Amino acid sequence: MKSQGLLKKPMLAYGGELRKKAKGRSHRPLVFRSGSMHITLKSSQARGSSSFQASHLRKKVAHFVTEFSAKKGVKILSFANVGNHLHLHVKLTNLTLYKAWIRGLTSGLAMASQGLQGLKSLKARGLRFWDHRPFSRVIQSFRHFSNTKSYVEVNLLEGLGMPRYQAELLIHGSRRFFKSG
Repeated sequence: MKSQGLLKKPMLAYGGELRKKAKGRSHRPLVFRSGSMHITLKSSQARGSSSFQASHLRKKVAHFVTEFSAKKGVKILSFANVGNHLHLHVKLTNLTLYKAWIRGLTSGLAMASQGLQGLKSLKARGLRFWDHRPFSRVIQSFRHFSNTKSYVEVNLLEGLGMPRYQAELLIHGSRRFFKSG
């Protein structure tokens, strides 16, 4: 008799599209000291002149993310601005500060992108700025840490205008094309 059902591994991801399924509706796993986290924030409203990659917003967004995170005690290990979504590889120093950090970060980014009048008009039309709750994934092993770092770097290059396959080739090298099987 197999006992696989008794020893279930805890879910290490939360938010985003996972909230649409019943299995994604547990508590958000958070980790500090022993690991890091990958967080993705996505908005369909961040397009055109409201895009996080717009010339007048690119530096403002990067500065806000780094300064606000430092103020709240969150260490940014890597950051990628892809225009309509952001990837953050972070290390939390204190679990109680997470709520204040994520609330302040998301509201500040929405305000920077849309402005007060833009957010009011979205609300009047029954729309939200962010598509889903922030997606987060706990990173526990060195291999997962390395993969997340590479993934964020590929997204950074993609956000700068490089096609995804070229960015992957640049980050991962040609070793991927010579693997057997």
